Amino acid sequence: MKYQETREKVLEVAVKCLNKGLIHGTAGNVSMRVPGEDVVIITPSGIPYDQLTPEQLPAVSLHAELLDGEFKPSTETPMHTAVYRARKNLNGIVHTHSMFATVFSILEKEIPPMMPPSTPYAPVPVAPFELPGSEELGQAAVNALGENKMVCTLQNHGLLAACPTLDRAFSAAEYIEECAQLAYWTMQAGKMNPLPDEAVQTLRDRMLRGIAV
Repeated sequence: MKYQETREKVLEVAVKCLNKGLIHGTAGNVSMRVPGEDVVIITPSGIPYDQLTPEQLPAVSLHAELLDGEFKPSTETPMHTAVYRARKNLNGIVHTHSMFATVFSILEKEIPPMMPPSTPYAPVPVAPFELPGSEELGQAAVNALGENKMVCTLQNHGLLAACPTLDRAFSAAEYIEECAQLAYWTMQAGKMNPLPDEAVQTLRDRMLRGIAV
């Protein structure tokens, strides 16, 4: 099977997202750039991820053209490929409709860094609303991520985590959803108290040096 390892990894992470509640049904998608190639493996459109086998995952070009696979690629393929074209250092993407991150997208509020594991990814900017599946949505996500962000929310839509590896994109989606929950509930309690800027910078520096937090 072409791109077997990449297909297996994408399906493994998609099922993990399903099991963790980050994705419900097929409302969300996962992709990974094939190492050394201008090819992306992405989850298909409308097929429950726990019913798939790796060979059924579509392979697409960096311009969202179907290259190989049994099923139609995700409708959000243009967003994934736009990010891969813009940021050559990003190789894995997890897009979710997780509840609390989506709440912040609807409020048009950044998700602040609330705890140490969120510091590589927060504050999380909001990309303005564009229709799902559109080229415009892809460009909005690219603009929100800029040159160095790895996570953004999509207004009234969900969350996009794009990282150097797919495992890290999964972790980012998980940490930011937890971070959004903490931010939301502390807002309801009357005081949202994010990490101080100097602490965020110190923790980021530690992480860059490979020190666990």
